[in-house]
Amino acid sequence: MYQVIAVTAIFLITYFFIVTERLHRTTIALAGALAVLLLPGFSLSQDEAIAHIDWNTLGLLVGMMLIVAVLKRTGVFRYLALKVAKEGKGRIFLIFVGFGAITAVASAFIDNVTTVIMIVPVIYLVSDLLGKSAVPFLIMEIMTANIGGMATLIGDPPNILVGSRASIPPAGDSLSFLDFLLNLGPLAVVCLVVCLLVLRRRTGGRFFEAPKEDKMKTLASLDAKQAIKDPGLLRRSLLVLGLVLVGFLLHHELGLEPATVALAGAALLLVVTRIDPEEVLKDVEWGVLFFFIGLFVLVGALERVGVIEVLAHGFLSVSENPVVLVLILLWGTAVIGAFLSAVPTVTVLIPLVQVLVNHFADAGTPEVSLAFWWALAAGACLGGNATVVGAAANMAVVSSSAKAREPLTFAAFSRDGIPVTAICLAITSGYIVLRYL
Repeated sequence: MYQVIAVTAIFLITYFFIVTERLHRTTIALAGALAVLLLPGFSLSQDEAIAHIDWNTLGLLVGMMLIVAVLKRTGVFRYLALKVAKEGKGRIFLIFVGFGAITAVASAFIDNVTTVIMIVPVIYLVSDLLGKSAVPFLIMEIMTANIGGMATLIGDPPNILVGSRASIPPAGDSLSFLDFLLNLGPLAVVCLVVCLLVLRRRTGGRFFEAPKEDKMKTLASLDAKQAIKDPGLLRRSLLVLGLVLVGFLLHHELGLEPATVALAGAALLLVVTRIDPEEVLKDVEWGVLFFFIGLFVLVGALERVGVIEVLAHGFLSVSENPVVLVLILLWGTAVIGAFLSAVPTVTVLIPLVQVLVNHFADAGTPEVSLAFWWALAAGACLGGNATVVGAAANMAVVSSSAKAREPLTFAAFSRDGIPVTAICLAITSGYIVLRYL
């Protein structure tokens, strides 16, 4: 009992500091992990702690960070955004939709944090050219990034975690890139359309009125091609990125883990571009990687003392009906993630969901497994659209906006975020129940 209380207390204290940001999240996650290793009377060894670290997740993150670090040097994101602004010819809603589509697609195949960091500065530039407030664009940027990220294994950190750690009975199969694309991809498309239409209605007609004539002339004079800094680097980067995406689609058939594909792509890109790896490695978010390491060790300690098992059985005591449990998981993950951030929420819930999945497999209904995993992934991604603290992409936009003339506030975002999230979760509820249960 002492071990259960002590490990749970360390986890809750760590979680509190992560959520309140009184200490840097990487610092507190590593401190929490070290605390359980040094806890008197608790026999979690260093080797056992390392065994709980999901190296596939970390390898996938590092590989994609290296690829994106090279790709963003080309200026391709700025080019696409300026191209949409010019081709929109002053039709604000068309430009609005164009930015949303670029963001969603880029977030699905690169990652949503990098996407918003690249596009937000262009949003302020285009807003100035149009004579419009940047805030509606920023809100749309966050939401479409989270929705687009939901569509693939690599689009959002919660998906990377679920894809890497989920085990599907009876064979214990993992979830592939293609699984995410085929199962959550259609849902992401529907939610994207709904999101844009709801934002169109809530933003008001005046925002979408055509800009003044002088603004139109400035817009027409834009030369998007000037945004491309190195055409040769862009061609090589897109070629390697294409090969990596093909590798993701075929990784099950090739017998490769996603991390192997991503790291191989990163190595190939460094070879063909001959960029100094020391320069590229500076762009790797090492703090994020060590944050994950700390969380993996903490959750491993919770599993070791049986806390996850107790929580799972408590969850099962609510109902034995998988439909009820899946809907609770979907909405619960979204609500908790919206206020406490998606990554730590999903990290804790993955082993709990695995217990639930194994329980139903033992009871003779392994076919419900996918419903639980898709509910967890979708709930985490969509919950990020409710508040500015719900996902890493949100905080990246807020941080960028704080340095600009129009900062995005918690209240301004939530006024639109909560209704959009509720509608998308309702759609997701019906989708999961009808397709998987």
